[in-house]
Amino acid sequence: MLPPAPYTWPDPPNDNLGPFRVRQLRALARKLLDWPEPLPPWAATAYRGLREPLGELLRHETGRFLSALALPTVGAPLAVGDLLGAMPHLLLELARLRLIGEQGLFWGAPVSRLVSPALGADRRFSPPLVGVLFQSGVVALRPTEEWVLAAEPSPRAWAMEEGGWLLGADTNPLAMVEAHPDKAGNALDLGNSNAETWLASIDAARKRVRRYAPDLAAEHASILVGIVPTGTPGEVSYSASYKEAIGLVYLSLNASSLTMTEAIVHEVQHSKLNLLSWSDPLLTNSGELYKSPVRPDPRPLWGVLLAVHAFLPVARIHQALIAAGDPAADTRRYMDVLSVNHEGMEVLRAHAAPTDLGRRLLDGMDALEAALWAERASA
Repeated sequence: MLPPAPYTWPDPPNDNLGPFRVRQLRALARKLLDWPEPLPPWAATAYRGLREPLGELLRHETGRFLSALALPTVGAPLAVGDLLGAMPHLLLELARLRLIGEQGLFWGAPVSRLVSPALGADRRFSPPLVGVLFQSGVVALRPTEEWVLAAEPSPRAWAMEEGGWLLGADTNPLAMVEAHPDKAGNALDLGNSNAETWLASIDAARKRVRRYAPDLAAEHASILVGIVPTGTPGEVSYSASYKEAIGLVYLSLNASSLTMTEAIVHEVQHSKLNLLSWSDPLLTNSGELYKSPVRPDPRPLWGVLLAVHAFLPVARIHQALIAAGDPAADTRRYMDVLSVNHEGMEVLRAHAAPTDLGRRLLDGMDALEAALWAERASA
């Protein structure tokens, strides 16, 4: 019996991520309703006209309002400080959810693009629309053109079987901001495959998680909003995520279903840790540089924490595959992952200065890694 590891390996209801997600979305809502950054006069006028009705909607329809903020088209631009990118997408989702009254809400700033994963929509406007009226289930794009909000006939997002969407449109302002030395950003790209192939690969990988780690799969269903495809680079596997875009994962397509499973688990773990960090920094010395077990360049201690936190559940799934005699089991890869975790955990044991929440997290990671390391001889 492996020890509990709060916020690393789920142990419901003891480490429920729900309150952290609500706290993070409420922080975005406060930012939205009390915008902290200067706006040009024309944008400030458009914004002032919406603050009061949006505040009323938040008070009366809190859950559904926060669900709109959870979408990457809304939450990521808002977190980054791009109000002009976030606001029309928020209004689009509120109109889709039919939360806007008969009079509608008018956004008086230019709109060049409207994206909705739920509708499979990516509509672009050139020249930009100058003012858009959002109503319940309808968007008045121009005086003589209405968009009735229904699923697009040629979708730009595809529902995944285990929840969330494979995205054919991405509005995250940080997508091309890259920390990894071996790649240059995360541009959306289906590569040499189609959406159906991507979906089949992702769905198979997530079903493996559900089979061998049902609580982890349930956690994924609650937090994973969308996967952005970033190409098919052959044997190499790339993935990424951002603190500002909780639940959004960037992923390359790999021929190995086991590698896809690893990548998805890895990046959702990053979303979990990023989510916790909205409430608590976890480490008081997160910027100090140390050798990383998974990167060629020295990494901030936060990066080492991200790596070990991501690979501990990967190790547990490998362990379960081996124990079940699954044909996909790979003992050599399991040993490699155990070594990565041990090396990284040794750095954290020696140098991490955690907060109270960080101490609870690290104590669980420490115990889980030690137990897996002790069991490695039996694999």
